[in-house]
Amino acid sequence: MKQITLIIVLISLASYTWPHFSKPITPRPDRSTQTWDSTRNWKIYKLQNFDIVFRIPTDSLPYLGKKALSDDTMHVFLSQSSQLGTSSPLWMGCYLASYEDAKGKTRKTIISHYGGSFYCQSDNAYFQVSSADQTDWLNYLSQCYMSIPEADKK
Repeated sequence: MKQITLIIVLISLASYTWPHFSKPITPRPDRSTQTWDSTRNWKIYKLQNFDIVFRIPTDSLPYLGKKALSDDTMHVFLSQSSQLGTSSPLWMGCYLASYEDAKGKTRKTIISHYGGSFYCQSDNAYFQVSSADQTDWLNYLSQCYMSIPEADKK
């Protein structure tokens, strides 16, 4: 009798959960209103503390050591970027960067040291540069970060 009850419970459980597993995973719709070509005044900051970069307010960014990034270079990298789905990508260290949107508002972005992904805080969305550009993207950001003048390192 216990075996029959167990079998009925397992069949019921399987029939309940099966539709949830068989649904195709659909990516999150592109909620980003960002047109990367209209961004300007990109900067990278001398701050890599993972906990702080997500919490620091945008109005505190001018007080950090920074280096301007080439808008044209950033536009090239971001032109082939795509928005990621609902799960956050792997993070192995990060860079803090900012840019101005088309309306001149400063926006914060956190860029992973791994995999070409970045988080746009204003859109609450993750993006990724194309796989063909990831190595060049990370090398460019690393060189810019390392070239922030020593006097600006705070």
